[in-house]
Amino acid sequence: MNLPDTLNEPLAAVIVGLLLSFSAGVRITVPLLAINLLAFEHVIGLPKNLAWLDTETTLIILAVACVVETLVHFIPAAGTVVKAAATPLAFVAGTLLMAVPLGDHNPLYQWALAGVVGGGAATMTHLGFTGLRAFTGPANLMSGGMFGVGWNILEVLASVFFIALSGICVMTGWIVGALILFTLALIVFVVVRKSIRRWSQWTRERHAASLPSD
Repeated sequence: MNLPDTLNEPLAAVIVGLLLSFSAGVRITVPLLAINLLAFEHVIGLPKNLAWLDTETTLIILAVACVVETLVHFIPAAGTVVKAAATPLAFVAGTLLMAVPLGDHNPLYQWALAGVVGGGAATMTHLGFTGLRAFTGPANLMSGGMFGVGWNILEVLASVFFIALSGICVMTGWIVGALILFTLALIVFVVVRKSIRRWSQWTRERHAASLPSD
């Protein structure tokens, strides 16, 4: 990538790719379209083996795919099914996005790391958001679909947020990137821990309510 020398640092490149992969885990096409637009406008350069990402044809395909993905996710039942079925695509997107900042290194290093780290991160994030989407299905029905609209907007914003964080890491280097990842990991840990506690409490209360009273 023709960006600041921070991406010459392997750790910074990995962090940038990881953040882009997280973005793809939330919304597959958004970070791909962002990278395509940046490359198409010559803001960044792509590795030779990914030069096809900055073509006009790819731009049109990704723009249409992004619109379709966004619209489909506003359909409650269909959106959840499509999101679950698209898990392999999330892996592919995460792999490609991790490969971009790694640059023209040894192809074995580039694609092995991209598949394991980038593809894995995108897949796990995608599965997590798919599960949350399914879990919030009843709330969406009770709100007449309004909850789902808010959730879909939140997903788009979250995907853009990860892209923005990757840009910050590009400009500042691996130390800030590491702090960003640590903060994100801490937030996820706290949210998951609270969710588990609330779920356990709800399960106990439901079990207690089902017991016959004396």
